[in-house]
Amino acid sequence: MVTSDDSRLDRAVGRVLNVGVTASSACLAIGLGLSMLGGTAGAARLLLNVGLVVLMATPVGRVIISVSEYAFERDWVFVSLTTIVLLELVGSLLAAFR
Repeated sequence: MVTSDDSRLDRAVGRVLNVGVTASSACLAIGLGLSMLGGTAGAARLLLNVGLVVLMATPVGRVIISVSEYAFERDWVFVSLTTIVLLELVGSLLAAFR
């Protein structure tokens, strides 16, 4: 049985994923188009980089939304588990920059 809290979480996560993938796809498509048409190399490269960063940040946004929604629902087991996942994502990001 789906409660209103479950559908609220699903809607919030769905919104984050939809916006992230759409924005990333738009940046990547425009950047690729500019690079193929011989447009400004700087603008094409910037759009391609932004598209990749947005695509990689989308799952992090999903986890952040999940932590906040689980905290709102007072589901402390899932808050703990999702926070561990978030810390692992942040740790891997910090390790990548070293």
